[in-house]
Amino acid sequence: MTGQDPTQAAGTRSLAGTRVCCPALTGATPTTWSALPLEALERAPSRLAWTATICAALTVALFALQAHLQPEIAAVQRQPALLAAEAALILVSLLIVAVYRLGWLKPRFSVYAGLAFQLMVAFSIGLFETIIPWPPDQPVRGMSSLVAWILASSLFLPASPAQALAGAFGSAAMGPLAYAMVRAWVHDPGLTPNRIGVLYLPPFLVAGCAWWMSRLIFRMECSVHHARELGSYELEQMLGVGGMGEVWRARHRLLKREAAVKLIRAEALLAHTERQADIMRRRFELEARAIAALTSPHTVSLFDFGVDQNGNFYYAMELLRGLDLEQLVKRFGPQPGARVVHILRQACESLEEAHCAGIVHRDIKPTNLFLCRLGLEFDFVKLLDFGLARWRLMSGSVRMTMDNITTGTPAFMAPELALGASEVDGRTDLYGLGCVAYWLLTGSLVFEEPTPTAMALAHVQKDPMPPSQRTEIRFSPELERIVLQCLSKKPEDRPASARLLRRMLEQCPECSGWSQEDAETWWRTNLPELYAARCPEPGVAGMAALPPRSA
Repeated sequence: MTGQDPTQAAGTRSLAGTRVCCPALTGATPTTWSALPLEALERAPSRLAWTATICAALTVALFALQAHLQPEIAAVQRQPALLAAEAALILVSLLIVAVYRLGWLKPRFSVYAGLAFQLMVAFSIGLFETIIPWPPDQPVRGMSSLVAWILASSLFLPASPAQALAGAFGSAAMGPLAYAMVRAWVHDPGLTPNRIGVLYLPPFLVAGCAWWMSRLIFRMECSVHHARELGSYELEQMLGVGGMGEVWRARHRLLKREAAVKLIRAEALLAHTERQADIMRRRFELEARAIAALTSPHTVSLFDFGVDQNGNFYYAMELLRGLDLEQLVKRFGPQPGARVVHILRQACESLEEAHCAGIVHRDIKPTNLFLCRLGLEFDFVKLLDFGLARWRLMSGSVRMTMDNITTGTPAFMAPELALGASEVDGRTDLYGLGCVAYWLLTGSLVFEEPTPTAMALAHVQKDPMPPSQRTEIRFSPELERIVLQCLSKKPEDRPASARLLRRMLEQCPECSGWSQEDAETWWRTNLPELYAARCPEPGVAGMAALPPRSA
């Protein structure tokens, strides 16, 4: 979080040297809004280019259609003033498209260029409607085509309400202006005042409606812009929705660093009872504090935590690229024993630090262990989701825990959790890690039961089948004994700590059987899109190779 004024930080942006405000964030009233939100400003060049393309095509099509359907006015259409206006409109439209295609159309300039283009088109419409003399005995039927253009401009051309106000009423005024210039040029007495009113009053009425529409559109754009902001982060893409809220891909506005933002929206809390909402808030805060207390490289890193001005709770953590262990097995099948040992040892490092800090995860499962590429290292394990963690504070006398909520996932739940034991320690997590090892080696759950309740009871009452009997993958008896020891019903029969379990895994024959070269080869073959993001070789992409050292 930065140290600047939060109101100013939330309401101001910098884009290519342009100051961009969102009144929904700064507290400005709708009538003083004079700038577009960031997302709308970034879309302004493309919207103007598309509008110019459509105008150029319609200009050519309508003139050709008019000449074909009404040959009697073809001679009038060849007047120099009208031909010049038509040519100018087409050339300006094509120029806008060309500048956009070349990447020269900047966001701020495109907003003002759109306003000028809107007035130019409106004047051309007024000129076309008035350059043909109007018989004095013929009544005015219908409305000026300016009505359609004013409505279309309010929808397609990017503008703040202040700019839309100028564009709408300026376009409506182009009709009377063109009429006055043509009448002065041809010395025609023109229409009577009542007919002028019938022809040109409707565009002014529609201009008021169009401005009101543009204000509504602007408010919605600002609401979307505000909804996609959390603290110093811009939300870009939703990655998932779970029981604790939403997870988004986000980017820090100043550092441009990607992050994963987990949040609970205020409206989601309102959908629960006060007690349930309080439990969700406490769990969310507990998870953030648990992650922040840990520094192991195998625990997901926390960047930020807070509550925005709308009451949305959020925290930002590192964005990982890879797949969790559930996806790994579902996509690629059971894994070789050497790789399983490599994964388990890293998970033990994360759990070892957590247990030393008095934190018990209580929800170790394949989806909470993420296999990623970190820097130049492959098969790097990250432990996620401390939402069900129990935290014993440093004094050891006070615990922060959530009561009367589901603690764990039945397929990976330790027997003491299934029985609702109030006292658990790190060996509960080792049982879950044993279930994860079973899943990696066999591609199956320890117990296959039809319901969550039956699954939880199986962990309490049934003995697991040895993993070697449920897979064709070969691994050592030592590894199988370790997995089955982790799955012991009584905590005292399991390894005493994550540190001891890691040392036991290091004694397995598979311990040195999976190297970084093996991991890199696997990622290059199976996940080439993630493997491709490599550090450039010396002499490539602007990097100079070091000169050879002289003898």
